[in-house]
Amino acid sequence: MALDNKTKRNYYDQREILDRESRERIIFENLNKKLMKIINDSEGWKNILKNVNIEEINNRDDLSSIPITKKSSLVNLQKNNFPYGNLTTKPHSDFPFMFASPGPIYEPGDNNDFWNMSRSLFAAGLKKGDIVYNTFSYHLGPAGIMMHNASNNLGNTVIPGGIGNTDLQIETISNLRPSFYIGTPSFLKIILEKAKQNNMNISSLKKGLVGAEPLPTSLRSLLANEGVDVMQMYGIAEAGCIAYETKDAENNLIEGMMVEEDIILEIVRPGTIEALPPGEVGEIVITKISNDYPIIRLGTGDLSKIIQEQSPCGRTNFRIKGWMGRAEQSTKFKGIFVTPNQFNEVRKKFKEISKVKFIITTKDFLDDGELICETNYENDDLKKKVAEFFKTNFKLSINVSLIKEGMIFNDGLVIDDKRVLD
Repeated sequence: MALDNKTKRNYYDQREILDRESRERIIFENLNKKLMKIINDSEGWKNILKNVNIEEINNRDDLSSIPITKKSSLVNLQKNNFPYGNLTTKPHSDFPFMFASPGPIYEPGDNNDFWNMSRSLFAAGLKKGDIVYNTFSYHLGPAGIMMHNASNNLGNTVIPGGIGNTDLQIETISNLRPSFYIGTPSFLKIILEKAKQNNMNISSLKKGLVGAEPLPTSLRSLLANEGVDVMQMYGIAEAGCIAYETKDAENNLIEGMMVEEDIILEIVRPGTIEALPPGEVGEIVITKISNDYPIIRLGTGDLSKIIQEQSPCGRTNFRIKGWMGRAEQSTKFKGIFVTPNQFNEVRKKFKEISKVKFIITTKDFLDDGELICETNYENDDLKKKVAEFFKTNFKLSINVSLIKEGMIFNDGLVIDDKRVLD
């Protein structure tokens, strides 16, 4: 059914307003046959699903018989079978892009809207003909390209700003007058503040889509007061967009995030494969089999809950509350995933350090992290070496403090995330 003009203005496509029964039927139609094809084309998934009776996977409830593959386990899967753990359905050399995220985790990329970001951009107000300023990184990680391709898919010109060199960035924005910002909310704040300091006019920026880090209400309001109306999306490198914010007909922000149409999303009790009912908080587990890098019950490590009530925006899919913390200790710091294993590498490298804990806070809306190291060999040279080691190996600058052995609280935490989201 073709969309009328009013519907075209409000929704990306017809799928967004399907009744839920029709959507569920379409998603699970011939799912077992699709899974069989994936197994035939992918040795990695064949091994993971070897004990599953694929013929019996016909609906959402049947997914519980499939094991959960943790995002954090992809590192080891890939070490055994570089580059993608044999989880793709075509040779790795047939993908036009190859990415490396911290971990390291390697991801393939393809042309067009491979990561399904167009829908979230459309919901955030990006319209054909807008000029987009994309500040996500184009270096190694996929964020820059995934947003770039989706913006092009919607008919927009993209300025690939990337990260860093703030003075050049605000000069470019002032001269080229883009209207739509893509990137982290904290970097948008930096750009706006820097433009004020330099007396540069970047008021052309009116809307934006942000992600990769939390968006507190206070920061959203601050950005709005500076003239930029931002909405957020939630996604991962392996699958792209998972969920995104929407507004109603009166331009009011809707609670929660709409689940992307190509994603089968479950909320699972942490440490189990048991799907929880709407309203219960658990780990976000996703399945996406619409491209050559299929994801089957991937545990993201993020916590959320399903909002069952239909959204006032008119879209009919389920929503999630949004990011509600981590089911495991790995988290995003300055837009990049960090894991306990990374910080334990410091302890392995420096034998004089017996225990570590990374404490994350916020300072002026920016992530601030301090690595506390227990040692009886306290000196400034050791602090410098630890900081340099972490930056060299994991591409992040962190503060380092040294304390006496036995002073880190025995709570089992390697990453202590103290950020407060209002």
